[in-house]
Amino acid sequence: MEEEVNEEYYLGMDIGTGSTKAVAVSKEGKPLQEVQFFYDTKISTEGYSEQDPENIWDALIKCIREIVSKLNRVPNTVSFSSAMHSLIIVDKNNAAITPLITWADSRSEKIAEELRESDQAKKIYKDTGTPIHSMTPLCKIKWFQKNEPATFEKAFKFISIKEFIWFRLFNVYEIDMSIASATGLFNIKNFEWNKPSLKFC
Repeated sequence: MEEEVNEEYYLGMDIGTGSTKAVAVSKEGKPLQEVQFFYDTKISTEGYSEQDPENIWDALIKCIREIVSKLNRVPNTVSFSSAMHSLIIVDKNNAAITPLITWADSRSEKIAEELRESDQAKKIYKDTGTPIHSMTPLCKIKWFQKNEPATFEKAFKFISIKEFIWFRLFNVYEIDMSIASATGLFNIKNFEWNKPSLKFC
């Protein structure tokens, strides 16, 4: 896959849990180049699963640069997908004040269990379509409120790795519906943030 492309191509990128992958395809859908960069997950305590978002940003940039270098041409379009249920807390200076908490982090399991047993659990589940589970930002945010109140008070935004990357690229916080619908915070019926979920957090 070392051929040079003179026509436009499209770059698909997947920001995964263990690596960021990129594939360049022609207008006809023919694969032209692919590249992958890995990063580590830190498990400092049982139930914790954390990553450095800067490492993921670096991997994404390396993917783009390598593809562009190999094909000697910028892509016509770049499309992103990413792992769901991640959480990063950023402050008013848009700096990450927590590591990236991955979907596999289960420190909020007790919070999830308590919420599942409450009267509001069924409504939150029906409105958001997201199971009450420790992997969701819904429960992760509540964990920070209860266990790290100083960090919670400094929070300006609760975002995923996809919004972290998006902000770096375009200087705006935006979220797509697929990621939003996996947070436990988004009402999939009226396409708005779910008030009972926000109140819980």
